[in-house]
Amino acid sequence: MKNKDFAALAQRLLPDSPGFAVKAPLMFIPPVKHTLRGLCFESHSHEAGLFYVWVFFLPLFVPRKHVSFEFGKRIGGDRWNADAPNLVYELGGALKREAFPFLLPIESPHDVAQAATSLRLPQNPHVQQAIAYALARAGDASKAVAQLDALLALLDVKIPWQLEMAERANALKSQLLSDAASAQKQLEAWEVESVRNLGLEKFR
Repeated sequence: MKNKDFAALAQRLLPDSPGFAVKAPLMFIPPVKHTLRGLCFESHSHEAGLFYVWVFFLPLFVPRKHVSFEFGKRIGGDRWNADAPNLVYELGGALKREAFPFLLPIESPHDVAQAATSLRLPQNPHVQQAIAYALARAGDASKAVAQLDALLALLDVKIPWQLEMAERANALKSQLLSDAASAQKQLEAWEVESVRNLGLEKFR
């Protein structure tokens, strides 16, 4: 399936998905500010009529260049078939059962930190980074610094992408300790950058 097919399907789901917008392959909750919350339709790699649906949230105060699913899951158990006679009805039901309860409680950066922690994901730098930055964005500087320290302990600075993550975390930690307002401005700037990179500026 292509984006135009996903856009058409999402439009058919919208009447029972109040408050959502569509920019294929995404169907999401606007306005898009500190966190992108929504669904992503993903084509099957080998069979044209099959696809997956992810429900996810993505903190945007962590710099982003593309959508990722570290805080997400596939809904409906497995693949969906575009030719299924009751596709819209069945997928709509799956959204109500699985997607909406997952997404709707996440309204604030503090909710992001709480949800990311409660998912009990395997410890990795990306998850730890999101929790730390969410606490910083929520204004909880002391907890954010502690979580940034936990992040730094996970990183191997001999690996280039982890070195970049460590340098950014150390800079944010310094701002939190010296000038909380400056830290908030930096996090807001990353949000704007992430939204621009995802092509969602008009939905802010």
